Amino acid sequence: MAKNRSVWVKIEYIVKIITYIIGLIGFLSVFKHISFIYSAIFIALYFAAVYFDYKKSFHMPRWFLNLTALAVILLSFFRLSLDNLVVPAVEGLLILLSIKFLEEKRFRDYMQIYLISLFLLSGSALLTIDIEFSIYFLIMIFLLTVSIVLLTYYSQEPDLELPKTTILKIVLKSLLIPLISIPMTLFLFIILPRTSYPFFNFLNRAEKAKTGFTDNVRLGAVSGIQEDATAIFRAHMEKIDERHLYWRGIILDHFDGTSWKGTEGNPSKSPLNKGGQRGVMSNEMGLKGEKVKQTIYMEPYENRYLFALDKPYLITLKDIKKYGDLTFSLPKEVDKRIRYDAVSILSDVIFEEGIDKNKYLQLPENISPEIIALVKGLTSGKEREETVKSILTFLKGGNYKYSLENLPVSRTPLDDFLFKHKRGNCEYFASAMTVMLRIADIPARLVGGYRGGYYNEIGKYYLVPQKNAHVWVEAYIDKGWIRLDPTPASIEGFVSHRRDMLFKIRLALDTINYYWNAFVISYDFEKQISLFHKIQSGIKKPPYLKEIKLSINKEKLIKYLVVSIVLSATVFTLYVLAFGRKSEEERLIALFLKRMERHGYTKGKSRGLEEFVAEIREDDLKHETYRFVKEFEENFYKDRRLTKEDAKKLKNIIKGI
Repeated sequence: MAKNRSVWVKIEYIVKIITYIIGLIGFLSVFKHISFIYSAIFIALYFAAVYFDYKKSFHMPRWFLNLTALAVILLSFFRLSLDNLVVPAVEGLLILLSIKFLEEKRFRDYMQIYLISLFLLSGSALLTIDIEFSIYFLIMIFLLTVSIVLLTYYSQEPDLELPKTTILKIVLKSLLIPLISIPMTLFLFIILPRTSYPFFNFLNRAEKAKTGFTDNVRLGAVSGIQEDATAIFRAHMEKIDERHLYWRGIILDHFDGTSWKGTEGNPSKSPLNKGGQRGVMSNEMGLKGEKVKQTIYMEPYENRYLFALDKPYLITLKDIKKYGDLTFSLPKEVDKRIRYDAVSILSDVIFEEGIDKNKYLQLPENISPEIIALVKGLTSGKEREETVKSILTFLKGGNYKYSLENLPVSRTPLDDFLFKHKRGNCEYFASAMTVMLRIADIPARLVGGYRGGYYNEIGKYYLVPQKNAHVWVEAYIDKGWIRLDPTPASIEGFVSHRRDMLFKIRLALDTINYYWNAFVISYDFEKQISLFHKIQSGIKKPPYLKEIKLSINKEKLIKYLVVSIVLSATVFTLYVLAFGRKSEEERLIALFLKRMERHGYTKGKSRGLEEFVAEIREDDLKHETYRFVKEFEENFYKDRRLTKEDAKKLKNIIKGI
């Protein structure tokens, strides 16, 4: 009876489809790290290969593709440098992958495509390990398992067709393999010894993001970064009043007429700031106010300063430096995701005696008479507090507008801002106020950092994007620094009051990134030891696990681990019993064929036992093998189960062959 063609599928088609998906995943995993030209070449060759495979009309000569691949390898080798080893290698692998797709594919070619795709995924992990990597990894592992199983059938018979139901069964059984491995993988991730030594850092390209924060401010040098919604850091903490959402980063005190920079002082002589000390406290300035604890997860960026809320009191991180102006830094740029704890005080004043007034009254030599005259007109005959209020009101409540477009760029940007354009971003407003305060003989400085943030109610953290980069002013009045923000942009420009569903979905999805950073990227040897100690002692969970509501104790953890292991072992055993266990007949045939291979005879898959035996030339050998076949077929074709005596008899015949 003819088979129903509508429900039969050629194995080759399934293998090719899965193979193209695996290659695409390899490309997507590295897409954002490679140059546009390599992406364009891959996409063009990839779709050309899809077309040729679909039409079965053309395949590139293998010798030509091999020469091209050799040229790509040589080019990638010469592009390698000590500063950047991974990206040229990844780009070279991507082109090799597209070349492999153009070939007329055999078993070996499919396996090479899978291997190159895995190498690409591994290369993306050297560049950055984010939540996308884990998704691509899981998808690829499942697809590889299914594809290799189907490829085994294809390698034996390229034109093989199977019913859809049979293929579905093969796929489902194949998926059990990675499913069984997941619980054990998680268990090994937790218990395997980890090291904080960066063995593979020499391979990594520095993972620095563009940022709205710099250690100098040049008026008018505003880029699209102020429209960039990507995250610079996430701060796990309780929600607070939005007027306190100033994230301190750096102090800028020297102005040359067009740009600001910081004249960095010596690190604090606090006894807690010794080399390598993990915690730096700074309450010698008499800060008073509400304490707020934060756990900061910072993305890599092009500077070394750390951010914390308002007036940082304590920061916990190895090798940090603390300065007398309540700023903190690392010895080098933040080139990977880091986590640190901070405690800040919500205080109106930073008390400090004996400041260097010349430093905070410095003015550029070319300060214009018009600005001096403006300040005198605003402050004549007024006390210091009234002077500050008058300048703040003039800038924030006058005819000046906040804008990121058509900013005044010239040799005299402040004059153009104050008297001509009357619009600018936070840098213009803060710079104008600081200069005007200094003209009025009031010490002042710029503070650079971030303003506001979006609070994620699910994860209980603030998401602070790049575009929230901000500068504000601190003025020295009555032996204390007071924060002043002359920028007229409302708080709505920095925090989210939006109610649209799309934004809520995006913020909810960011929770996944947060927990990925908190529990996967930040899981190191120190946390591992701390976790084991907490479990062993049976006391409350360690502080870094407070991000989510977990209740862990020794008995429960052991119980869950045992249950997971038992379930995994049970599923694996059932799988082996149901699908992996050979019958007695299959074992006897395998033993018989193995014995025949020793005599130089190999049975083809499509040949029957009697056909196989008929080709044997040696009479004695032929007699013994024919005897085995007859005994075996008498049981097998009569649909009679082999008894122990029958099986023993057949084994003795095999031994005599």
